[in-house]
Amino acid sequence: MDKKKFIDNSWDYKNDDTKLSNHGFHTYPAMMIPQVARRLIETYGQNATVLLDPFMGSGTTLLEAKLHDNFQIAYGVDINPLTRLISKVKTTPIDEQILRNETNNLINRCSEYKCDVLFKQKTVEKPKFHNIEYWFKPEAIIDLVIIKTSIDSIRVDNKKVEDDLKDFFRVAFSETVRRVSNTRNGEFKLYRMNESALKKYTPDTLGEFEKKVRFNVEQMALFNKEAKNCEIRILAEDSRFKTSTPSNSIDIIVTSPPYGDSRTTVAYGQFSRLSLEWLGFDSKTVREIDKISLGGIPTIDMSHKLDSPSLQNILNEIQSIDSKRAKDVLSFYIDFNQCVIEIDRVMKIGGFLCFVVGNRTVKGVKIPTDDIIVELFKAKNNYKHHKTIIRNIPSKRMPKKNSPTNVKGELKSTMNEEYVVILEKQ
Repeated sequence: MDKKKFIDNSWDYKNDDTKLSNHGFHTYPAMMIPQVARRLIETYGQNATVLLDPFMGSGTTLLEAKLHDNFQIAYGVDINPLTRLISKVKTTPIDEQILRNETNNLINRCSEYKCDVLFKQKTVEKPKFHNIEYWFKPEAIIDLVIIKTSIDSIRVDNKKVEDDLKDFFRVAFSETVRRVSNTRNGEFKLYRMNESALKKYTPDTLGEFEKKVRFNVEQMALFNKEAKNCEIRILAEDSRFKTSTPSNSIDIIVTSPPYGDSRTTVAYGQFSRLSLEWLGFDSKTVREIDKISLGGIPTIDMSHKLDSPSLQNILNEIQSIDSKRAKDVLSFYIDFNQCVIEIDRVMKIGGFLCFVVGNRTVKGVKIPTDDIIVELFKAKNNYKHHKTIIRNIPSKRMPKKNSPTNVKGELKSTMNEEYVVILEKQ
């Protein structure tokens, strides 16, 4: 093993609470745990004032920046509107008393609306998106409409406060959508429960929503006392292209990029689909999230100009087994390389880049993404590779085994550890 690559069990955080502060507002696939983000910030961002997460996800890094003394600005970039909503809410303080009052008002409105439906035959117009009855029981649909309508009816004198309150409750609503849907427990891709499980399934939608809201309110009350003055800028942009982040402005990057294309690894779009459709986003746009993500469109052939010997070696190996899967892998790294170009543009000389990545396995071939990242950056500019720390994944919601050959009973290990890659632009 390279001397710069080593196992360090102190990065495992096996027994630590990963839902502290506002980190527990909403589940999301393959979330970076806050302890890792915080340690990276404290170790490599001691003199940093501007931070970037180019693959923001649910905003773990942005929230940690907001809790840190140093930062003036933290940028987050993501193409997924659900992640932008979650990240905005997690990093936006709301006055505790206003939040508690509006929570009580909202829960009361939901209860009154439900009584009107039950006893006064008040009609409920369900949203129009494909297969809603397949994914939700009739009672859950009614209750979700009640909650969403009640959130939309919030009115306060200050427009910004009103918007912040609505978004706060929409995040709890989104989590409730996932919890009361007919999807299988513990799955991020959209798989429906089997019929026997569905017959016994009676979700308490209003109860789940109230429980989630009140938990988030208590966390927000704590966050308000801890939040610092860092300005959070969430960009609805794509790190493959030039963003609105100024050139040579970033002191530190702390990020966990996708491990591969969404179709064959973590389907972020599938995870987000039901929530986004309930929140009123265009169905066509929602369904294309995985397609427009890194590697979403496979390459036509195997030609490329990526300067990474490690990548070429594994492409040759996978291509000898399955040329189609080799194209899938290549398409992801071609897109990722576009992100490398953009990241290099915005990084200051002397700035640190911290990537938390998983090395996935395709057709039995383990892909050294950590090495590929180092090689791609070194090919673009003068980057120093300080170290790569290997940490175990004790609780991250990732499949530990899968069936890559589709042969029944034949399981292979996927990702049991993460690689924390530390680079410096010189």
